[in-house]
Amino acid sequence: MADLPSDFIDFQPSSMSSSARGFFAASGYRPTTSVDVAQKVFTSRDGRKWRERTPEGMSTTATVQSLASHGSTTWLLGGQGFPTARTAVWTTEDDGSSWTAPLLLPTSQDVEVPVAISAGERGALVITKVTPGLDKPVETDARLRAWLAEKSGRLTQLWETPCVGHEGSEAAAEALVADDGFYVLTDCVTKDFVPADRLFRSTDGQSWKAEPLPDDGNEFDHMARNGDTMVLTGGLAAKNVEHTTDPRAWYRKDGGHWRTASPLDVGRLPDAGVVRRESQTMLAVTAAGSGFVAIGSARAPDDSAVGATWFSADGTAWVKQPTRANGFDQLRSLAALTARNTTLVVLGSRRAWETSDPAHARIWIGDIAPAPRRAPSSADTAPLARFAGTWSWSGATITIAPDGSFTYRYSTLVQCSDHAPPCDDGDEMGGEATGTLRQGRTPDEAVGTVDVALPNAPAGSPVRITREPYSAIDITVGKHGYGLFCEPGASRCAAPVGAG
Repeated sequence: MADLPSDFIDFQPSSMSSSARGFFAASGYRPTTSVDVAQKVFTSRDGRKWRERTPEGMSTTATVQSLASHGSTTWLLGGQGFPTARTAVWTTEDDGSSWTAPLLLPTSQDVEVPVAISAGERGALVITKVTPGLDKPVETDARLRAWLAEKSGRLTQLWETPCVGHEGSEAAAEALVADDGFYVLTDCVTKDFVPADRLFRSTDGQSWKAEPLPDDGNEFDHMARNGDTMVLTGGLAAKNVEHTTDPRAWYRKDGGHWRTASPLDVGRLPDAGVVRRESQTMLAVTAAGSGFVAIGSARAPDDSAVGATWFSADGTAWVKQPTRANGFDQLRSLAALTARNTTLVVLGSRRAWETSDPAHARIWIGDIAPAPRRAPSSADTAPLARFAGTWSWSGATITIAPDGSFTYRYSTLVQCSDHAPPCDDGDEMGGEATGTLRQGRTPDEAVGTVDVALPNAPAGSPVRITREPYSAIDITVGKHGYGLFCEPGASRCAAPVGAG
């Protein structure tokens, strides 16, 4: 896992892409949440150190951000303006340090919102959803519209098609730019709410034709292409189209007939997330190396869920990768991924989408063709090297020295002007405790004891500190959790902490 900026604590995964300049991750608004979290874009040259690179003027609520890259160019589809965002497309030729002025879709009397984007040699294929009027969208009247956004700044409307949706299953689509043309996979229903997904293809962007889909499925969610092989994921949906009751994958070569891949691998006990195939969900798929990688979740009957990932060498069979050994069981779902050469970057979230809890997003970095392991450097093996420094949050700090000694200071919430010590003197915290640490079972764990007592932790109480994403550490003293402490300069990273 990578060390992430503190703002990843509320990052709700939406999209990822990778260019020759680095990796990109964008967040998206989730209508099911009770609070809005600002949308942001983060970038990284190596997948490990991430910086916020949100374009100036990007609308930060109620708009899904989508990313696509080709060569050294990355495209961002989102919204600009407040309170109603206007669909916009930004491009960058670097790591997101500089974005071009956005291409804005023409204004109209209808509601037009961003849906999907894919990039290629000619530019970016942009898909939007259009509903009549400016009132609350009526999904039964929805249609999907395709645009070509060129790097020169030209924006051309290509085509549109009706796409009925309904509340709980809005009209949607995926876009794909391949060597042989443009593809759009629509996620629609009939007016009787029967799945009506379709696959369209165009060689020039102007003339579009519907292509046959596999006849043993009716719900087609995601597509990817690698060389002459194209894959689809989806399955057979129940009549209410709310759930795919039989997940499946398909493949075809050179535009031939679709063939059904082997049944989805559910994993092997005693690994986590080994549940019925019907409870496994693929949420994204991408070409990676010479094959494909898919990510998603595995949900148990008690509604607990863990992240899941599958690999396919050629689209014919999908092998589930170990869940617990990779740490995917720490999150409910893996949500977005991207691949550059043989490096794979996966973005997941711990949050349950039905709640407003912080997202606790995390990133994994993998290699489809791992290189030989390098010998660890002295910096990697130095005891407590990952813990040394001063960490802070909400009226408390902890300073950890390289030798393991630490000083914990906290606000007593009383001033020395009217209270005997220990007390606070202005902004200076008066509470203090000390202790010692040593390396734990892993490089990300330190354990030790308290030497000078805390109010609810006498001398000798055990201390456990772990390195966490978002450039933070998690502190537990005895049975009391003290929460996440942020690296110096971070504005936030977790729930409140204090003296216990």
